[in-house]
Amino acid sequence: MSFERKKSLGQCFLEDRNILALEAKLAMPQGRIVLEIGPGDGRLTDAVLALSPKKLIAVEKDSRFAALLREKYPARADGTALVEVIEADFLVAEPPPFDIAVGNIPYYISSDIVFRLAGMKFERAILMVQKEFALKMAAKPGDRNYGRLSVTSQIAFDIKFERVVLRHLFRPAPDVDSAIIVLRPTGLRLTQFQENIVRWLFQHKNKTVRNALLDSKMYTDAELRLLGPYLKRRARTLPKGEVLEIARLLAKS
Repeated sequence: MSFERKKSLGQCFLEDRNILALEAKLAMPQGRIVLEIGPGDGRLTDAVLALSPKKLIAVEKDSRFAALLREKYPARADGTALVEVIEADFLVAEPPPFDIAVGNIPYYISSDIVFRLAGMKFERAILMVQKEFALKMAAKPGDRNYGRLSVTSQIAFDIKFERVVLRHLFRPAPDVDSAIIVLRPTGLRLTQFQENIVRWLFQHKNKTVRNALLDSKMYTDAELRLLGPYLKRRARTLPKGEVLEIARLLAKS
């Protein structure tokens, strides 16, 4: 059974079974509870189930695919289900506890999904995202694409850029290439104050720390003096630890 793609949900479906198998292998789902975000027709679901998870929780927003998944993975004779289908938007759903997250997620809400995961407790996530988004998440200080997303992502997760997945392997083919990333939670979460500091620093990441924070209109030169040598640094050169240290020092003021 096939359905017409809903553009509003960013639906593009990976056709390459080798890549699907790789994602499942990276998840290491054996005996674990797996959460799949947006399983669609179940092609990644099948690859994960082949590696014997304890259970798979499928969160699917599209009612057509949710019904298809319930039909495809019926309850066992004793009434229990290897695949639990939750028809809901992952961004607002409250799924039961899980160990591993997987998903070939819509590009237009990748950031929302990643930071929704940041508020959950799990071991690792294997996600397919837009290549450029993945490169920004994994970028190092001084890289051209290092910025606010890089810092906030790397505070929340240890990030591994696994591999590029070319656009022609999807149907319908998107306009850009994709990439697989592996995320392992650090257990750290930014406070609102820390988020503000990151935002102010990286709004103009090529500016010095002094000028970036003065531009925020929240600090005076006198208040910023306690940052010492950080003041002359360019925001784009700051690793996450130094960003957090700047926030710690400013909290004193």
